[in-house]
Amino acid sequence: MFKQKKLPLFVPLIIIFFLLVSVPPYKLVHLKSGFLFFLRSPLSASYRAYLTLFKGGRIFSVYSEYLALKKNSEKMKYELNEFKEISLENQRLRKMLDIKERGEFDFIAAGVIGKDPTNWLNSLIIDKGSDAGIRINMPVMSLSGLIGKVIECGPRMSKILLISDVNSRVVVLLQRTRQEGMLEGAEQGLCRLKYLPIDADVELGDTVISAGVGGVYPKGVIIGKVESVKVERGGLYKSCIVKPSADLNGIEEVLCIKSDSKN
Repeated sequence: MFKQKKLPLFVPLIIIFFLLVSVPPYKLVHLKSGFLFFLRSPLSASYRAYLTLFKGGRIFSVYSEYLALKKNSEKMKYELNEFKEISLENQRLRKMLDIKERGEFDFIAAGVIGKDPTNWLNSLIIDKGSDAGIRINMPVMSLSGLIGKVIECGPRMSKILLISDVNSRVVVLLQRTRQEGMLEGAEQGLCRLKYLPIDADVELGDTVISAGVGGVYPKGVIIGKVESVKVERGGLYKSCIVKPSADLNGIEEVLCIKSDSKN
Protein backbone atom coordinates (compact mmCIF):
# COMPACT_ATOMS: atom_id res chain seq x y z
CA MET A 1 0.00 0.00 0.00
CA PHE A 2 1.17 3.45 -0.72
CA LYS A 3 0.55 6.52 1.33
CA GLN A 4 -2.22 8.84 0.24
CA LYS A 5 -1.16 12.39 -0.23
CA LYS A 6 -3.19 15.03 1.58
CA LEU A 7 -4.82 17.63 -0.61
CA PRO A 8 -3.72 21.20 -0.07
CA LEU A 9 -6.13 23.35 1.92
CA PHE A 10 -6.87 25.64 -1.00
CA VAL A 11 -8.20 22.80 -3.24
CA PRO A 12 -11.67 22.69 -1.57
CA LEU A 13 -11.90 26.46 -1.89
CA ILE A 14 -11.15 26.25 -5.64
CA ILE A 15 -13.84 23.59 -6.08
CA ILE A 16 -16.42 25.74 -4.19
CA PHE A 17 -15.46 28.74 -6.39
CA PHE A 18 -16.00 26.81 -9.64
CA LEU A 19 -19.29 25.45 -8.38
CA LEU A 20 -20.52 28.95 -7.62
CA VAL A 21 -19.39 30.17 -11.04
CA SER A 22 -21.12 27.28 -12.81
CA VAL A 23 -24.41 27.83 -10.98
CA PRO A 24 -26.89 29.86 -13.07
CA PRO A 25 -27.63 33.37 -11.75
CA TYR A 26 -31.32 32.65 -11.05
CA LYS A 27 -30.33 29.71 -8.81
CA LEU A 28 -27.52 31.59 -7.10
CA VAL A 29 -30.02 33.64 -5.07
CA HIS A 30 -31.58 30.48 -3.63
CA LEU A 31 -28.16 29.07 -2.88
CA LYS A 32 -27.14 32.24 -1.02
CA SER A 33 -30.42 32.18 0.94
CA GLY A 34 -29.80 28.58 1.97
CA PHE A 35 -26.23 29.40 2.89
CA LEU A 36 -27.38 32.35 5.03
CA PHE A 37 -30.11 30.21 6.66
CA PHE A 38 -27.42 27.70 7.57
CA LEU A 39 -25.34 30.46 9.19
CA ARG A 40 -28.27 32.23 10.90
CA SER A 41 -28.17 30.20 14.13
CA PRO A 42 -24.42 30.52 14.84
CA LEU A 43 -24.49 34.21 13.86
CA SER A 44 -27.47 34.83 16.15
CA ALA A 45 -25.80 33.00 19.01
CA SER A 46 -22.59 34.95 18.45
CA TYR A 47 -24.51 38.24 18.43
CA ARG A 48 -26.31 37.35 21.66
CA ALA A 49 -23.00 36.43 23.26
CA TYR A 50 -21.57 39.76 22.11
CA LEU A 51 -24.51 41.68 23.60
CA THR A 52 -24.18 39.77 26.86
CA LEU A 53 -20.49 40.54 27.10
CA PHE A 54 -21.08 44.18 26.14
CA LYS A 55 -23.85 44.61 28.70
CA GLY A 56 -21.78 42.84 31.34
CA GLY A 57 -18.89 45.18 30.67
CA ARG A 58 -21.24 48.17 30.75
CA ILE A 59 -22.78 47.02 34.03
CA PHE A 60 -19.31 46.64 35.54
CA SER A 61 -18.41 50.13 34.31
CA VAL A 62 -21.63 51.62 35.75
CA TYR A 63 -21.07 49.83 39.07
CA SER A 64 -17.52 51.17 39.24
CA GLU A 65 -18.87 54.68 38.61
CA TYR A 66 -21.49 54.13 41.34
CA LEU A 67 -18.82 53.11 43.86
CA ALA A 68 -16.74 56.17 42.97
CA LEU A 69 -19.75 58.48 43.33
CA LYS A 70 -20.72 56.85 46.64
CA LYS A 71 -17.22 57.31 48.02
CA ASN A 72 -17.21 60.95 46.89
CA SER A 73 -20.68 61.49 48.42
CA GLU A 74 -19.56 60.07 51.79
CA LYS A 75 -16.50 62.33 51.70
CA MET A 76 -18.68 65.36 50.98
CA LYS A 77 -21.07 64.43 53.82
CA TYR A 78 -18.13 64.17 56.22
CA GLU A 79 -16.74 67.53 55.09
CA LEU A 80 -20.20 69.15 55.31
CA ASN A 81 -20.69 67.81 58.84
CA GLU A 82 -17.20 69.02 59.81
CA PHE A 83 -18.00 72.47 58.40
CA LYS A 84 -21.30 72.51 60.30
CA GLU A 85 -19.53 71.66 63.57
CA ILE A 86 -16.98 74.43 62.99
CA SER A 87 -19.78 76.88 62.20
CA LEU A 88 -21.70 75.98 65.39
CA GLU A 89 -18.52 76.26 67.48
CA ASN A 90 -17.84 79.70 65.98
CA GLN A 91 -21.37 80.80 66.86
CA ARG A 92 -20.89 79.71 70.48
CA LEU A 93 -17.51 81.46 70.67
CA ARG A 94 -19.01 84.67 69.26
CA LYS A 95 -21.73 84.56 71.94
CA MET A 96 -19.07 84.10 74.65
CA LEU A 97 -17.13 87.04 73.25
CA ASP A 98 -20.31 89.12 73.16
CA ILE A 99 -21.00 88.37 76.84
CA LYS A 100 -17.45 89.35 77.76
CA GLU A 101 -17.52 92.54 75.69
CA ARG A 102 -20.80 93.64 77.29
CA GLY A 103 -19.05 93.37 80.65
CA GLU A 104 -21.88 91.35 82.18
CA PHE A 105 -19.57 88.77 83.72
CA ASP A 106 -15.90 87.99 83.96
CA PHE A 107 -15.61 84.27 83.36
CA ILE A 108 -13.34 81.34 82.61
CA ALA A 109 -14.49 79.27 79.64
CA ALA A 110 -14.21 75.49 79.89
CA GLY A 111 -15.25 72.43 77.90
CA VAL A 112 -17.45 69.61 79.17
CA ILE A 113 -15.59 66.31 79.06
CA GLY A 114 -17.98 64.02 80.91
CA LYS A 115 -20.62 63.35 83.50
CA ASP A 116 -20.31 62.02 87.01
CA PRO A 117 -19.64 58.27 86.49
CA THR A 118 -21.30 57.31 89.79
CA ASN A 119 -24.72 58.68 88.71
CA TRP A 120 -25.33 59.75 92.32
CA LEU A 121 -25.19 63.40 91.35
CA ASN A 122 -26.59 65.27 88.38
CA SER A 123 -23.25 66.78 87.49
CA LEU A 124 -20.72 67.52 84.75
CA ILE A 125 -16.94 67.23 84.53
CA ILE A 126 -15.07 70.12 82.86
CA ASP A 127 -11.52 70.37 81.53
CA LYS A 128 -10.39 73.27 83.73
CA GLY A 129 -9.33 73.30 87.37
CA SER A 130 -7.43 75.29 89.95
CA ASP A 131 -4.50 75.78 87.55
CA ALA A 132 -6.85 77.84 85.36
CA GLY A 133 -8.37 79.76 88.27
CA ILE A 134 -11.41 77.60 88.97
CA ARG A 135 -12.56 77.58 92.60
CA ILE A 136 -15.17 75.67 94.62
CA ASN A 137 -18.61 77.36 94.69
CA MET A 138 -17.94 79.26 91.48
CA PRO A 139 -21.30 79.77 89.72
CA VAL A 140 -21.44 78.23 86.26
CA MET A 141 -23.58 79.18 83.30
CA SER A 142 -23.95 78.22 79.66
CA LEU A 143 -24.74 80.56 76.80
CA SER A 144 -28.45 80.08 77.60
CA GLY A 145 -28.47 80.57 81.35
CA LEU A 146 -27.39 79.43 84.82
CA ILE A 147 -26.62 75.71 85.10
CA GLY A 148 -25.01 75.18 88.54
CA LYS A 149 -21.88 75.64 90.60
CA VAL A 150 -18.43 74.06 91.10
CA ILE A 151 -18.45 71.50 93.94
CA GLU A 152 -15.05 69.79 93.38
CA CYS A 153 -11.86 71.21 91.96
CA GLY A 154 -8.63 69.53 90.93
CA PRO A 155 -5.63 71.06 89.20
CA ARG A 156 -6.96 70.38 85.71
CA MET A 157 -10.54 69.16 86.12
CA SER A 158 -13.60 70.23 88.08
CA LYS A 159 -17.07 68.93 88.88
CA ILE A 160 -20.24 71.01 88.48
CA LEU A 161 -23.44 70.33 90.41
CA LEU A 162 -26.34 71.12 88.07
CA ILE A 163 -29.41 73.08 89.21
CA SER A 164 -31.53 70.05 88.28
CA ASP A 165 -29.90 67.93 91.01
CA VAL A 166 -32.03 67.34 94.13
CA ASN A 167 -29.17 68.66 96.27
CA SER A 168 -29.10 72.01 94.48
CA ARG A 169 -30.57 75.16 96.08
CA VAL A 170 -30.78 78.59 94.43
CA VAL A 171 -32.63 81.66 95.69
CA VAL A 172 -34.49 83.06 92.68
CA LEU A 173 -36.87 85.80 91.57
CA LEU A 174 -39.81 85.86 89.22
CA GLN A 175 -38.56 88.51 86.82
CA ARG A 176 -41.98 90.02 86.14
CA THR A 177 -43.24 90.37 89.73
CA ARG A 178 -39.91 90.23 91.67
CA GLN A 179 -41.42 87.53 93.88
CA GLU A 180 -38.71 85.54 95.67
CA GLY A 181 -38.61 81.76 96.10
CA MET A 182 -36.29 78.76 96.48
CA LEU A 183 -35.36 76.70 93.41
CA GLU A 184 -34.54 73.02 93.91
CA GLY A 185 -33.67 70.20 91.54
CA ALA A 186 -36.45 67.92 90.38
CA GLU A 187 -36.73 64.87 88.13
CA GLN A 188 -36.10 64.65 84.36
CA GLY A 189 -33.85 67.70 84.16
CA LEU A 190 -36.45 70.10 85.59
CA CYS A 191 -36.48 72.32 88.69
CA ARG A 192 -39.09 73.10 91.33
CA LEU A 193 -39.69 76.64 92.61
CA LYS A 194 -41.04 76.40 96.17
CA TYR A 195 -42.32 78.58 98.98
CA LEU A 196 -44.13 81.19 96.91
CA PRO A 197 -46.93 82.92 98.89
CA ILE A 198 -50.40 81.58 98.24
CA ASP A 199 -51.38 84.90 96.68
CA ALA A 200 -48.21 85.22 94.56
CA ASP A 201 -48.78 86.52 91.04
CA VAL A 202 -47.22 83.80 88.88
CA GLU A 203 -48.13 82.78 85.36
CA LEU A 204 -47.06 80.12 82.87
CA GLY A 205 -44.08 81.35 80.88
CA ASP A 206 -42.80 83.70 83.60
CA THR A 207 -39.00 84.03 83.51
CA VAL A 208 -37.05 82.91 86.59
CA ILE A 209 -33.71 84.61 87.39
CA SER A 210 -31.14 84.32 90.15
CA ALA A 211 -31.76 86.63 93.13
CA GLY A 212 -28.11 87.20 94.02
CA VAL A 213 -28.71 86.10 97.62
CA GLY A 214 -26.35 83.76 99.49
CA GLY A 215 -23.03 84.91 98.08
CA VAL A 216 -22.72 82.22 95.37
CA TYR A 217 -24.82 83.17 92.36
CA PRO A 218 -24.77 86.68 90.86
CA LYS A 219 -28.05 88.50 90.49
CA GLY A 220 -30.08 88.53 87.29
CA VAL A 221 -28.84 85.40 85.51
CA ILE A 222 -31.64 83.71 83.57
CA ILE A 223 -32.48 80.25 84.85
CA GLY A 224 -35.64 79.17 83.03
CA LYS A 225 -39.38 79.58 82.58
CA VAL A 226 -42.41 78.48 84.59
CA GLU A 227 -44.10 75.44 83.05
CA SER A 228 -46.79 74.69 85.64
CA VAL A 229 -48.19 76.14 88.89
CA LYS A 230 -49.96 74.40 91.74
CA VAL A 231 -51.06 75.03 95.31
CA GLU A 232 -49.26 72.70 97.70
CA ARG A 233 -51.07 70.41 100.13
CA GLY A 234 -52.56 72.40 102.96
CA GLY A 235 -52.90 75.53 100.83
CA LEU A 236 -50.05 77.36 102.55
CA TYR A 237 -47.94 78.21 99.49
CA LYS A 238 -47.59 77.74 95.73
CA SER A 239 -44.94 75.82 93.84
CA CYS A 240 -43.93 75.82 90.19
CA ILE A 241 -42.14 73.50 87.79
CA VAL A 242 -39.39 75.42 86.00
CA LYS A 243 -37.76 74.28 82.78
CA PRO A 244 -34.10 75.46 82.59
CA SER A 245 -33.24 77.68 79.64
CA ALA A 246 -30.08 75.66 79.05
CA ASP A 247 -30.25 72.13 77.69
CA LEU A 248 -28.53 70.44 80.63
CA ASN A 249 -28.03 67.23 78.66
CA GLY A 250 -26.39 68.88 75.65
CA ILE A 251 -23.92 71.35 77.15
CA GLU A 252 -20.50 71.43 75.47
CA GLU A 253 -18.96 74.62 76.85
CA VAL A 254 -19.51 76.41 80.16
CA LEU A 255 -18.62 79.78 81.66
CA CYS A 256 -17.32 79.73 85.24
CA ILE A 257 -18.14 83.15 86.66
CA LYS A 258 -15.43 84.82 88.73
CA SER A 259 -16.35 86.14 92.17
CA ASP A 260 -15.58 89.72 91.20
CA SER A 261 -18.16 89.66 88.38
CA LYS A 262 -20.80 92.38 88.28
CA ASN A 263 -23.82 91.75 90.51
